[in-house]
Amino acid sequence: MRMNSAPGKEILALIREGNYAHPGEEEAIDLTFSSLPNNPLRLVLDIGCGRGGTADYVRRHGWGSVTGIDIDAETLASAQELYPEVTFAVADAGRISELWRSRFELIYLFNAFYAFPDQQQALKEMHSVAQPGATLMIFDYTGRDGSPHDTGSWPESGSDGKYTPFSHQSWTPLHPDHFPEELHRAGWELEQTIDFSTHYLHWYRHLCERIRFNRERITAGYGEDWYKYTSATYENLREAVENGSIGGAVYWARRA
Repeated sequence: MRMNSAPGKEILALIREGNYAHPGEEEAIDLTFSSLPNNPLRLVLDIGCGRGGTADYVRRHGWGSVTGIDIDAETLASAQELYPEVTFAVADAGRISELWRSRFELIYLFNAFYAFPDQQQALKEMHSVAQPGATLMIFDYTGRDGSPHDTGSWPESGSDGKYTPFSHQSWTPLHPDHFPEELHRAGWELEQTIDFSTHYLHWYRHLCERIRFNRERITAGYGEDWYKYTSATYENLREAVENGSIGGAVYWARRA
């Protein structure tokens, strides 16, 4: 079981009542892009677009003409059916320069970067497909050394049927002290960082409430094990945000 799998994304869409796989859903998009001028002709790349809800929201609200990419072909097939006015392509974030060169004016990621196995390579690839002076926006988890999440993972089911946190599927949140230098090495210059940790806490508390509220629907559609896994995953994340080992932030950078 993985929340990044097609069934996991379907469950999140059910819980969030929209095809979003990031905390805050539409509120998070509005907060993040509130100062970005509308330009329906702006060429925009959504990396890790999942089921396409965010890409379609950005397009409908006039922030640009959006292309969404994801490594999961099954998920993208659903996205293309749901949102025919958005362009979708199956692509690995570490190899997107094989598809385009110097094309996009805005590249954004909503809670996708943490899952990339080679984040530095992904930043370089984004630089390759960005126009000179293009904007990069990364909305994601943050964490510092000493947090189990820095080398940790999602919950998994043990032999006793209980779910224990952080035992497989490694993921890496952004380190606030180191990430600006990682951006710089890949050809990006950091312009602004906005801490969203308070928002993350509110969003994950609310999400856990919604998971409990939707228990019957999740169990009916996917089984009790999926409900337990989903609940354990996000209760663990909520606890991590509450104790400060995990936060959230938005990073804005410019292609040098």
